[in-house]
Order: sequence, then structure tokens, then C-alpha cells
Amino acid sequence: MTEEEKISSGEETETEVQGTPADEEKDWAEEARKFQDLYLRCAAETENMRRRFQKEREEISRFAGESIIRNVLPALDNLGLALGYVRPEAPAEALNLAEGVRLTLKGLMDVLKENGLRTVSAERGQVFDPNLHEAIGQQPETELPPGTISREVQAGYALYERLIRPAKVFVATAAPEAEQPAA
Repeated sequence: MTEEEKISSGEETETEVQGTPADEEKDWAEEARKFQDLYLRCAAETENMRRRFQKEREEISRFAGESIIRNVLPALDNLGLALGYVRPEAPAEALNLAEGVRLTLKGLMDVLKENGLRTVSAERGQVFDPNLHEAIGQQPETELPPGTISREVQAGYALYERLIRPAKVFVATAAPEAEQPAA
């Protein structure tokens, strides 16, 4: 088949397939840039995924004990309540038992603090923060400004920066003014 027959039949000629050497170099250089860009993007994405997985692993291990700590909190509350019922005039045996309970509570709290547990501050006169405190009631107060904590009913706890139980508190409100007799 001659060159003219190939052209008329629609087949490509040898010169069309090969192209010019300058075009081929441009095509290869462009292809190389595309693959280099693709490689760099893939490498960056791989590094980002590695960092994200590492952060997730750290978070998982950091908060792994959260459910256990949540289950221990009622026991902590009960130990604290038990210590609240001890009176100085109690018999020596009761005072010794109370001291043992206090040391047990302290030891347990020390271990939990080493593992990231901290108490949520809820002191009298502190401004009520709905992110840290749960209001269970209001209490008229003359000594405290409205919107502050009047008293704490149950301690709140956070594991690292994550709140696991808000402190249950009464919030101060303005005391009703006594009616004054007309003069």
C-alpha cells in the first residue's frame, strides 16, 4: 500500500505517529511534571493520614478508661458522703475507721488524677458556667450576686479537657426584699 492509499483509507502515516522530536520532549517533560506533582500530593496525603491516625490512637488511649472512671464516680461520692457524717465526738474506733476511709479516698483520687481526672471547680460565689455546672435549683441569697454558685450538691469531674460529669449546684438568685411597713 502506497503512502497515498494509506492517506485515502484513513490510516496514519509513519510521520504522523512519530511526531517531531521537540514535541516528544515537551510531552515527556509535561508527563514527568504531572507524575512528580501526583507523587508529591500522594506523599503529602500519606503523611497527613499518618498524623491523623497517630492523633486518633493517642485520643483512644488517652480516653480508654473513661467508662471505668464514670462507673467509679458513685463510689467516690459515697466515700465522700461517709466522711461527711463523721463527728469529732465520735468514739475512737469510728474516728479510726473514718481515717481509713479518708486515706482510701485520697489514694483512689491520686491514682485517678495521675490518669487525667480532675475535679470541676464549683465553689460558693463562683460564676455559674453551664458548660461545667448543672443547675438543680435556685436559692435566694443576700450575700451573693445572682448567677453565682450558692452551693455544690455533687462534685463534677473532667478527664483531661473532656467533661465527664458536670458539678450539680444551686444557683444564687436575688433574695426577695422584705416588705417595709408604710410610715
